[in-house]
Amino acid sequence: MKTFFYQACLRAFGRRAGLLFLVGLFSASAQTQEGLSLSAAIDIAMHNNPSIQIARKEVEAAGARIMQAGRIPTPELAINWNESPSIIKPGNANERDISVIQSVEFPTKRSNRIDVASADKELAQLRLDRTILLVTSHVKRSYYDLVLSLKIAENLDKQLVLLKDFQQILTARYQAGASSYLDVVRAKVELTRLRNDIIEAQRAKQVRVRRLILLIDRIPEQAILLTDSFPIVLTSVNIDSLTNSFAERSIAARIAQLNVLRQEQSLSLAKTTYFPDFQIGVANQRRGDITNLWGIELKASLPLWFWKEPEGLVQEGKAVSDIAVLNQKAIELQVRASIRSAIELLAAAEAQLSSFDRSLLSDADDIVSTAVNQYQNNQIDVLNLLDIYRTHRTTRLEYLRALHNYAVAFAELEAAAELPRQTEGGLASDNSFLTGD
Repeated sequence: MKTFFYQACLRAFGRRAGLLFLVGLFSASAQTQEGLSLSAAIDIAMHNNPSIQIARKEVEAAGARIMQAGRIPTPELAINWNESPSIIKPGNANERDISVIQSVEFPTKRSNRIDVASADKELAQLRLDRTILLVTSHVKRSYYDLVLSLKIAENLDKQLVLLKDFQQILTARYQAGASSYLDVVRAKVELTRLRNDIIEAQRAKQVRVRRLILLIDRIPEQAILLTDSFPIVLTSVNIDSLTNSFAERSIAARIAQLNVLRQEQSLSLAKTTYFPDFQIGVANQRRGDITNLWGIELKASLPLWFWKEPEGLVQEGKAVSDIAVLNQKAIELQVRASIRSAIELLAAAEAQLSSFDRSLLSDADDIVSTAVNQYQNNQIDVLNLLDIYRTHRTTRLEYLRALHNYAVAFAELEAAAELPRQTEGGLASDNSFLTGD
């Protein structure tokens, strides 16, 4: 019997030692991992994100189309034999012409095509800038989501320490006969509930880790250790003036304006189909025994049937141009509405954050220590004390949510404003309306 007991102890010790070894190994490897800052995550996304890579290739393709739009028709080489006595011996023909023929477009056609292709490239560049901006905003949102999960997990771990300390006090009082067994059970139930919250927080953290990894297109096996937290930048803004300022510089509004210009240029290109094209040819001729004769040929197309294709192209171009103007008006209104809503949400998030900073946090911290002293002096029961613990935990959680909401509102304002990305700091470094705290 003793031998069996000793073997069981050795097996239990072996499992415990193995577990401790794995925990120590994980901790050591975590310490050697490089941290990931927000700016580093954005830079990785700039290089790896598929949407940005595709947008860059579209800019390259648009640039190549400018070269195609400036094409000059390829000259044609022709050899003609006439009055040949045999079809299989054209060299015995009485007449031979060697011609070089060059097609020449009406002068404005080529320049109009280049203008349309240049506008397409500028639109592609603006779409690239917009994609970079939106991906940056999504990276920030995902980064802040993961920061929230990490902060929640850290806060719950601290709450677990406090609750364990209380359990020790409660156990001591129970052993001394100053507390009931029911109070001990209630504390165990509260600990179980808190551990369940910790498990759920860990699960949410893993989901957000994977989301950030997919967004920046990083190797999934690489662990992520965040080095940045929520930004604390308090704002003081005039909603109307800020909305006007952002709307004037918005990439979406600029795309709408440029699209109107592009459709106007397409309409001008369509109108050139009414104009003729030309051909110029030069031929070296032989007539019988007389060689080294020269001939010149001039041709012009006659767009007689102008009520068919040319008229249809012009009507279509006019309709598309009108659509672009209507879209521009709608987009400008939508941009202003989105910016204003984002600013109002940011202001609301800031107000909520400021209220936490002023009172609730300090009150929640003080009430826990006061409640523990009151419980030890039999001034409150265990139910009230556990309720105070839950209130403290909820207050801390709501404060983290307020920080997260403010950070996300800031990122969403950047996405709604769609300002060109001039610096890594985003709005905080690009606009003077922000005052650092």
